[in-house]
Amino acid sequence: MAVMTGGASGTMANWTPEVWSKLATITYRSNVVLPDKMDRRWEPELGVGRGDTVNIPAFSQNATSIARTTFGTAAALTFDGVTESQVQLVVNKLRYKAYGIPVEAAIQAMPSYVALLTEGIGTAIAVDVDGDLAGDDTNGLDAFTAIGADNVDVTDDDVLSGETNLNSVNAPMSGRFFVVSPQTRASLLKIDSYRNQLYSSIGKLDASAGPGYLGPLYSLQAFMSNNLEAGSAGKKNAIWHQEAIAFAAQKELTINKDLNVEDGLINQYVGWMVYGYKMVKSTFGREVDGK
Repeated sequence: MAVMTGGASGTMANWTPEVWSKLATITYRSNVVLPDKMDRRWEPELGVGRGDTVNIPAFSQNATSIARTTFGTAAALTFDGVTESQVQLVVNKLRYKAYGIPVEAAIQAMPSYVALLTEGIGTAIAVDVDGDLAGDDTNGLDAFTAIGADNVDVTDDDVLSGETNLNSVNAPMSGRFFVVSPQTRASLLKIDSYRNQLYSSIGKLDASAGPGYLGPLYSLQAFMSNNLEAGSAGKKNAIWHQEAIAFAAQKELTINKDLNVEDGLINQYVGWMVYGYKMVKSTFGREVDGK
């Protein structure tokens, strides 16, 4: 009788076939929350083929008016001179994620494998766009004046300080956001009034508010994100109004597939996105240092 030796090793491992499972465990690595919390009004003006820059007038909010000196008596009017400045929103960033799979591997892979890869492309790009907006110390959340203390629990006084700043600069009541790290969320839950408000909302929140939504705190809509900029030991949370930072995606996430014959019959998958952002109103926000 012939003996199946399995080559030099003589083990069954060389002969036993392996099968890719049709199931996979997906780890949701992060909440992608920031782009839709920015001012995207300028996006339609930066469509494909329409250049890379939009000039945004820095409109001065009217604060005073003039009372007639003598009621019932005509007098010459005083006109304000219009001397508005401008800021430029430039689309100058491209992010991509790419995979290459030999054609035979693509044929034999589990049916959902390519779908998982393409989903991963979108997640990777979105997470990094979040990171860009959080960590940019010129035009992102990290550029705001800081309150709080690094690696120390955020307090009610810190939150009120951030909200009071928005009130002081006449930021509209709608469109106010507070984004926190998971550790700072735990800090907030140590405050009785916050715990009662946030914990009681679990399971009852409006899903349309987007990933990471925690609920309202004062006039702020609170969100949680794993993508915030790191401090020396803690995280840089933020309170801001939507009008603070302009954001435009000139080309939203796009997935392309191609067959690379020259390099050896490889199915190539790539996702990419073109975007830009700019700090427009630096007083409309505060970095909130914490955990």
